[in-house]
Amino acid sequence: METWETIRLRCRRDKEQIKPLARELGLAPNTVRKYLRSDSPPTRAARPRAKLLDLHQSHIDALLRSTPKITAARIGSYLRETLDAAIAVDERTLREYVAGRRSLLVPKEAFIRASYAPGDQSQFDFSPMPVYLDGMLVKVELFVVRLSYSGYFAARASMRCDQPALFAGLLSGFTALGGLTRTALFDNASTAVTRVLRGRSREENAAFAAFRGALALHVEFAAPAKGNEKGGVEGVHGFIEDNFFRPTPSFTDLAELNAALATFCEGTLRRTHATHQETIGERFARERSTLRALPMALPRACINRYVRINKFAEVCFERNVYSVPTRFAHRDAVIEIYEDRLQVIVGEEAVAQHRRGFGVGERFLDPRHYLDLLQHKHRAAQSALALSDGRIPAVLHRLLEEYRQADPGSATKRWMQVLALLAEAPTEQLAQTVSHALARGTNDPAAIALLLQQRTHPPRAADLNPRRLPLSAQLPRAAVDLSAYETAQLIEGAV
Repeated sequence: METWETIRLRCRRDKEQIKPLARELGLAPNTVRKYLRSDSPPTRAARPRAKLLDLHQSHIDALLRSTPKITAARIGSYLRETLDAAIAVDERTLREYVAGRRSLLVPKEAFIRASYAPGDQSQFDFSPMPVYLDGMLVKVELFVVRLSYSGYFAARASMRCDQPALFAGLLSGFTALGGLTRTALFDNASTAVTRVLRGRSREENAAFAAFRGALALHVEFAAPAKGNEKGGVEGVHGFIEDNFFRPTPSFTDLAELNAALATFCEGTLRRTHATHQETIGERFARERSTLRALPMALPRACINRYVRINKFAEVCFERNVYSVPTRFAHRDAVIEIYEDRLQVIVGEEAVAQHRRGFGVGERFLDPRHYLDLLQHKHRAAQSALALSDGRIPAVLHRLLEEYRQADPGSATKRWMQVLALLAEAPTEQLAQTVSHALARGTNDPAAIALLLQQRTHPPRAADLNPRRLPLSAQLPRAAVDLSAYETAQLIEGAV
């Protein structure tokens, strides 16, 4: 390209001779003349090694016809194994040649445009999206339910694309849409399908089958590797990514993100449908009346796991640890795993609830779960993991230090008397009470308990209105005889 520009400039603009310029550039004079005659820039000549592959074109074509998805690398290795081990062709040339032959012999798949009746079908799926949550860049899983007739959709973000997120997405999605369609289309994700059988038959996951059965939702599954069968929801993912997640938005938490997504979905009602000359809102108004009502009792969006509580009064799920009250140690339990929380059930009693962790090796230890045991093993309190790493406020650790300076022998015992108040009040309220007591110059556990009681149960003013007293406390009114006053008035008038 640079040589062509130089020749045209120096010969046409500067009127230089062809032969001297050809000697300077190291070109033949005929090449210089050819560049001068050409008004378009020179193009790269065909790669010479393609002629070598022309000798094996029939074998390449036969492989492509018999196995349309065979790769170019496999074709090259097959030719060397069966025809000529000395075939020398670079990978790029081989890919370009095979791609050219494939486009001629294996035409791309054609599709048929589908038409749906109102309330006939919905499609749902997950897709990862980047977002800033509390200043940190993370990937959330965007779950979308789309109505195939109207094109209206509901979207919701989760931290995972597991079964609790799938169940929560289905519940919130169909609730936002106002009902259920006659059938719903999903792919063959492991959250729903255990094994793909012949044809459209699937062996469903037991939890998914139970959930959709309780929801009375009929689900069909797309063919493997056929994303076009649920192209509606695939297109919605791209639309949301282009119009909501670019540039990357920022939110304080997942709840704020989902609130913004709900507002975004409602705004699409004013858009014109891609195929029909109507707005999505107009078509959705017709479709809403055809949707089946949701069951009166909705299924819980959770999965259950059976576990054994260990000797530290902990249960483990997905390599994260959650505490339970120590009186339930060494017992069997059931964990209910929701999208964002986790609940531990022993027998028929829900004994613990925690925020669900999505990392690895996280520990969710509630100090209140260990209070009963620490009353008897109070010396272990100063090294207990459940009371460290910021799980209780710093002012409570300062209180322990004051007890230790005053009397090391009874420090932990007195400290546990104060921490036992966590069973009656929130941690923040106890911390405020301890700060108030220390500011008044006392750290006595009894005084702190009294101050906390005054904060949580302030005394009421005495109500002495006799009408509000019980009958047993009311005094009878004394009868007053006024006849003497009437007689005195008559005598005074006579005088």
